[in-house]
Amino acid sequence: MDMNPITNLDAAQPSEMSDEPIVVLNLLKFKSKESLDSYFEYATNFFRTFGSRGAEVLYCGKLMEKVQGDAGDWDIVLLVRYANREMFYDMLRSDEYQSFSHFRENALENAVLQPSEAVMPYRTQTIEFDGGDWLSELQKRLGA
Repeated sequence: MDMNPITNLDAAQPSEMSDEPIVVLNLLKFKSKESLDSYFEYATNFFRTFGSRGAEVLYCGKLMEKVQGDAGDWDIVLLVRYANREMFYDMLRSDEYQSFSHFRENALENAVLQPSEAVMPYRTQTIEFDGGDWLSELQKRLGA
């Protein structure tokens, strides 16, 4: 599998994108413990370059035991927030990103990058959970 996401961008990118913030699910499987050094070099370059432009790690965690289902074999889950979907796609295509993406490619055996848009209020908003209001809000946002 080609670990450079630019390979699939034209097929994946929708023609219309909202200007809302997105969170990208990153599932990462490393080639070896030694390959982590290469990934850390990638991450250093990534946040030095794109952190000031709105890329923000919300969560990074080591995956533990599977309680239910089979989502594959991954080492790390990473959730990264971007200002909007266009910024994410433009970033992946940029010469800046491509200049250090080889560190990521050298480190990973497998990866998933999957953007998501909020269906519940994001971070600065709150929902009343009394009486099930949150469920009707979720249904409304999902178009159900």
